[in-house]
Amino acid sequence: MRHLLLWAAMLFSLSAVAELDSTTLGAQLAEHSPQCSHFAQTRWLADLEAELASSGYFQRSEQGLVWHTLTPVDSRLVLNADNPDMPLAYQVILPVLTGLLGGDWAALQQHFALQLQGELSDWRAELTPIDDAVAERLQLLQVRGGEQVEQLQIDFVSGDRMTLQLSAADCAALPGASSAP
Repeated sequence: MRHLLLWAAMLFSLSAVAELDSTTLGAQLAEHSPQCSHFAQTRWLADLEAELASSGYFQRSEQGLVWHTLTPVDSRLVLNADNPDMPLAYQVILPVLTGLLGGDWAALQQHFALQLQGELSDWRAELTPIDDAVAERLQLLQVRGGEQVEQLQIDFVSGDRMTLQLSAADCAALPGASSAP
């Protein structure tokens, strides 16, 4: 009997750390997806051999994803597919970012091969483009997190690289919250 209990305990512990799957992770991210997040962005520009840092927050709204950079320059941009003034880099990453933040791995897997590692509390994902249109601009995405996406690194085909560190924020406590959409 003691051996049976030991075997059952081992089996239960193995199932608790079973291989991470995109459905379970997607559900967790969708459930814990913040309405607002702080970001710290580092952008490596290969042509200029320069690194640029910025920080701010984003907020989900009916208009789209409101991206508000606070430093080094205060600027606000509404990221949505209908915004013709959105810079090319943001046009490329918008569907990726909204898919990741909302846990929509099924939509991402239409354009990327997905490799997951870890467990729900500490996971890593590598997304490699399988869609020709995406592969023209993006080389690789590396994402890590726990209950939410915490870090995203995007390697562009041009040699540019963007890293985002994300942390959930209280929308009401953000600068300009009274005028936020």
